[in-house]
Amino acid sequence: MGRKKYKNLDYDYIVSSVAGYAKVAPIARKVKAGDDMAIAKAAAMMTAAVRNVMPKDKQVVLVPIPNRTGRAGYTKTLAEKISEALHLPVIDALASNTHEPLYLVKKANGSIDEVPLYFYRIRRVPRDKIPILIDNVLDTGHTAMAAYEALGRQDTLMAVLGDTHKFTPNKWKPDIYPLIDNNMASKKKEEVQQQATPKEEPKAQTEKKAAKKTAKLPKSKTLAELYENMKEKHPDAVLLFRTGDFYTALNTDASKVADTLGVKATKPAKAGDGSLQVTFPHHALDTNLPKLIRAGLRVAIVDSLEKKQSVEKSVSEKAETKAQEKKEEGETVEKSASAKQEHQPREPQMVTVNGDKVSHAHAFQSKVNPADWFYVAQFNGKQLNPMKMDAADIAAYQKREAKVEDMMQKYYPTKLAPKVSAEEYKAANILSDGRVIDKMTVYKEKDEQRADYGKYKLYAQVGDQRMSVPMTKADQSAFFDRVTTPAALVEKNFGERLHLASAYAIYQLPANIKVEDIRVAKDNMDGKWKISAAVGENGRTDKKAISFDDGFSLFQAKTVTREQLAAKYLSDDIKVLSGQKQAINNGLKM
Repeated sequence: MGRKKYKNLDYDYIVSSVAGYAKVAPIARKVKAGDDMAIAKAAAMMTAAVRNVMPKDKQVVLVPIPNRTGRAGYTKTLAEKISEALHLPVIDALASNTHEPLYLVKKANGSIDEVPLYFYRIRRVPRDKIPILIDNVLDTGHTAMAAYEALGRQDTLMAVLGDTHKFTPNKWKPDIYPLIDNNMASKKKEEVQQQATPKEEPKAQTEKKAAKKTAKLPKSKTLAELYENMKEKHPDAVLLFRTGDFYTALNTDASKVADTLGVKATKPAKAGDGSLQVTFPHHALDTNLPKLIRAGLRVAIVDSLEKKQSVEKSVSEKAETKAQEKKEEGETVEKSASAKQEHQPREPQMVTVNGDKVSHAHAFQSKVNPADWFYVAQFNGKQLNPMKMDAADIAAYQKREAKVEDMMQKYYPTKLAPKVSAEEYKAANILSDGRVIDKMTVYKEKDEQRADYGKYKLYAQVGDQRMSVPMTKADQSAFFDRVTTPAALVEKNFGERLHLASAYAIYQLPANIKVEDIRVAKDNMDGKWKISAAVGENGRTDKKAISFDDGFSLFQAKTVTREQLAAKYLSDDIKVLSGQKQAINNGLKM
């Protein structure tokens, strides 16, 4: 991808902003600093901003804007967080030359036009997907303009957390771009938006007019008859019937739902259930409804009640009802609103030992790679990060054999583990050998020159020893969910460096293989201490160099045995030798 400039393209600049910079400044600064919690919060706010510019008849892709280092940093993380909520692909498609931060140039009263910016594409954006640029704050518009030109697409859109309106003099003509602000704080912004779409009604209002409501269902003996009766009154709507714990679409509606959701329609066992069916769990409604709406379908939900009444609820009304309540936060939540039945909170699917509530637990199929499935749930009303599922779990879920408790234990174990109290956590700072942990903390590496830049790291100080190491996902979850202690984290990550006997307890030789004559000796060729062992009559393993810490633990601290070191360094070689002998024996028998 070469460097190209597209100065002559006639862009329709459409920018969706959550709010003016003054309202989002505190969080915007933390986002720029790479604060994970701030990025997650900003992404939740920007989800609505992205929805505002998403065309309902075309697919989109999120493209983060590069920063002064030349590559997308926190903006890529921001885009990925938005992707988790909307299930949209992210393509890190742009790069640039490294340059001085523009805010320093402005602070020094310099001209940003004098700062050379060379943006270019490093990955292709598919022609059938509309690119949406993702950035933190739109200020002068200098980098945004460069990003637009580098993509070279007239249909490029943009979504940001905040805006300052300083970008209007920098060739961003207010008469050709509508700034869609979720707060709609100023009348001027409303006028700009109305000028941009003078003949179009707001989407929610249009869908509301198209929606229909029924108070009662006609009497029907079978689901197929009910479908036919309802279809006569609402021929242009896809009907979803609540049947127990599932939602069901029939006949032609089933085909549309199957094509949109990428699932298989089946032939019902009973003739009274129609000629074709698609069924999904009731808790998957919040995931599937937006997909059906974005595909351009009008959907009506028919809930069968004990009093033989039903209320048909339009998807657009559900979105509109909650959107009004969440406007200031820049969020849209799609939840059902009943005209004649008071809303009742959904019962949690499980309650943990800590009293936390798990709801909306379900699996969904990836749009990017249909072979991948992800499991996700809401935890105390907040959605967890989706976790990629194993093949066996996918099959169990599709057969409706997967239990919420088992899936949560496998994919979110620390959410279900008993929490450590503040008093216990503070007191658990003594190692198994009696030494005290002087300091332990978790931080995010901010040095861009380091290989582990952006990763969470564990730091500990024990006496004169100061140690740090990148944390595993499991340790991160255990730490942030407060189900572990400082002593447990330090022993697990630094046990061998601290020469603790507990760190070597995990190493055990295979019980069914005869291992003897374990030797630890210094190699005269390179001066390193090495270990080897005899495996019965099968021969001897190669010599493997041991670390300084392991040597100290063996000879000085005496907290590890030769057998444990053999298990640590020689397990694979021992198994190979044992396997070779077995193969020879089998050959003789033949």
